[in-house]
Amino acid sequence: MDFMQLCVLGGLILVVIATPWMMVVFVRDMFRHNSRTGSGGGGGGGIIGAMLEIDRIVNPAGQHVQEAKEVEQEEEGIGGE
Repeated sequence: MDFMQLCVLGGLILVVIATPWMMVVFVRDMFRHNSRTGSGGGGGGGIIGAMLEIDRIVNPAGQHVQEAKEVEQEEEGIGGE
């Protein structure tokens, strides 16, 4: 075997071993996290706040979209009369 084949074989073995191990760790951590209570256990508020901030940055024209829908509805009302 040459060096490249050994690297590919090592990578495949690592993936075959690491993937199930990571899945077990993630599932175990998920169940442990649900059992925690108290102010120090959760980080959900920070994640939700970050998502809202990202939405505000990515979609700054959210208010403009609402205004455009209102104008469109008014135009449909005028055209239908």
